[in-house]
Amino acid sequence: MIQIVEEYTKYVHKIPELISKTDYKASYFIKLLNLKAPTYYRKLRENAFTIDEINILTKALYPKESYKNELLKSIENGRNDFKNGNILTSEEMKTQMREKILSHK
Repeated sequence: MIQIVEEYTKYVHKIPELISKTDYKASYFIKLLNLKAPTYYRKLRENAFTIDEINILTKALYPKESYKNELLKSIENGRNDFKNGNILTSEEMKTQMREKILSHK
């Protein structure tokens, strides 16, 4: 557990460097994090991003890895649903889709 915390701490300290090496402009990260510019620059300078902000930044800095991770989670959730019997027949799915489409008209 201590090693995980140490690795995370190292990663958090590298965030400003990683941001500076991207092709993104600061305005992209400001909008992404929903921060005001002075707050963003202060957090960047002081390395004071919250855990949620670190997660958002990580997804932006590593989009392919983030997509792969989300895809694998989705597949695992699907397998668990199947194993637990949380499934629909194709007819049930078609009925639900029709109802959903009709309710939006």
